[in-house]
Amino acid sequence: MSSAMNDLALVRRLERGHLAVRTAQQMAATLGLRPASARVRLNRLVQRGVLARPARGTYCLASADHLAVATGIYQPSYASLLAAFEHHGTTTQTARVLDVINPVHSGTMVLHLESGGHRVRFIKVAGRLVFGYQRVFRQGMAATVADREKAVVDTLLLPGHAPLDEAFACIRAGIEPQKAMDYARMTGRQAVMKRLGLLLSIAGLGPDAPMEVRLSGTYVPLDPSLPRRGKFDRCWRVIINRVIE
Repeated sequence: MSSAMNDLALVRRLERGHLAVRTAQQMAATLGLRPASARVRLNRLVQRGVLARPARGTYCLASADHLAVATGIYQPSYASLLAAFEHHGTTTQTARVLDVINPVHSGTMVLHLESGGHRVRFIKVAGRLVFGYQRVFRQGMAATVADREKAVVDTLLLPGHAPLDEAFACIRAGIEPQKAMDYARMTGRQAVMKRLGLLLSIAGLGPDAPMEVRLSGTYVPLDPSLPRRGKFDRCWRVIINRVIE
């Protein structure tokens, strides 16, 4: 009974902290134990299913929200692409993989929590590209998610990671065009600025021609995965090589 009571008190304390993932050192401080004693207790908590070990040297409640856990393993990081579109309600698709943008780690893993197994793909980018996200609370735990504009820009920045149609659906659902263009400029990628400008123009949310943006004379395909064949948009210098709906 005493162990169960202690487990319950620990769960309540971790829930109040709003921090989904903690290091072994942080857990030892929370438990009020020396590192060696804390390791023994933590292993037992994992075995009993009270805690989970999302990555080496880190712990979370087994009942924690998967989005909060995935974005809490590496700092700074945030969920983006299809997972962000799903969070913002601009898609009817369910993300089979949770994409987490960060400047530290790349690779995939499966989070084993009470809610099931959740596949996470960590995408490593330059630190200057980690911006445009917001803090949200899910089941009382803090998570970080790209805002709509950054999710769109990330889709154009990382072609092949999320459907282009989902980015356009998010644009049509409502974004701030100037904010999105500012984000595109911050990436320093001409291709991103050109594709975004064209999509905004098609959606009726942006200028028909670049104003403050200086574009190079090189034409880029709207969809990099398809051949460079189609209508040439002279304003944004994009080859419209696919239908956008």
